[in-house]
Amino acid sequence: MDTGDLQALIRTTGPFTSVYYDASSLVDLRWRAMRDQLDAQSASPETLAVLDEAILGHPAPTGPAGRALIVRDNEVVLDRDLPIPPSGYTARLSPLPYLLPLVDLAEPLVPHVIVHLDHLGADLRGVDHAGRSVAVATVGGRLPPSGERLRTAELSDISEEASRMVTWLKAPLLVLAGPLRARRALRNTLPSVHQHIVVEVDATPRSGATNIDHVVHHLASRRNHDENRDVVDRFRDESTRSTGTAVHGLRAVSAALSAGAVATLLLSDAVVGERDLWVDPTGNQISATPHTGLVKQRADEVLPHAAVATRAHIVLVGEHLRLHEDVGALLRG
Repeated sequence: MDTGDLQALIRTTGPFTSVYYDASSLVDLRWRAMRDQLDAQSASPETLAVLDEAILGHPAPTGPAGRALIVRDNEVVLDRDLPIPPSGYTARLSPLPYLLPLVDLAEPLVPHVIVHLDHLGADLRGVDHAGRSVAVATVGGRLPPSGERLRTAELSDISEEASRMVTWLKAPLLVLAGPLRARRALRNTLPSVHQHIVVEVDATPRSGATNIDHVVHHLASRRNHDENRDVVDRFRDESTRSTGTAVHGLRAVSAALSAGAVATLLLSDAVVGERDLWVDPTGNQISATPHTGLVKQRADEVLPHAAVATRAHIVLVGEHLRLHEDVGALLRG
């Protein structure tokens, strides 16, 4: 994740209230649970009121989407749509903004167009790099069906609209979802220039839209997976050399972050939050052991904050790389 656009956020002092949630549905129920959690953490009534207005007054997105909100001094200092909804929700009051979920959920997607077909017509949705539905259309279904197949005129209209969206978004991915017969009929109608970007997804009433969206998000995030794999490969290579540009563990990484020497911070996953670090009030001076003048804070807040402060990239490597104490870094050359 490129952290450059978070600079303004980390120049201020806390406390911060950070929430991440699925904004697609049941928002009122999720907010009720998050509000209870924040109330138990002693969030102020004013902060809760600000979040109440920001969450319940926000229009529902088209299609699956998450949302990140960070509040400081009763003001929303970060409000961001997330291309991939969280599986649950997070509500945290802490001295530093909780940024780790942004790394996991806010990576840009490949712009793409989804065409959801049935024998009546199609619903089309163009999605940008932030996961926002920036173009929607419905084609067909204006007349009673003459059978179980799309008519030639409707296929031509769907193909024209899909091509228009692909061209406008400069999308390298066109997803056809629906019964096999309808997908194949439309694919044969599409211009040859778009044939190489087509991916077909089976969709039946049993599979549902949620399953389609899950598959599409996986396809649309593949560019990020490829980039993260390159980071993992480079880290492995540098770890076997004597250049000293790859370091493991909280002690080495904390020292490198404090010195502004980290180019890319690597984290295994959120389990790093179970570990503690000692930091100054700004979050910039970090120690893996207790130190006079430093206070204990969660590693999953301190490490991303320090990476943002020093303009380092952040990559979650998951199970693709074993890191000592779940943390590593590639240093600046």
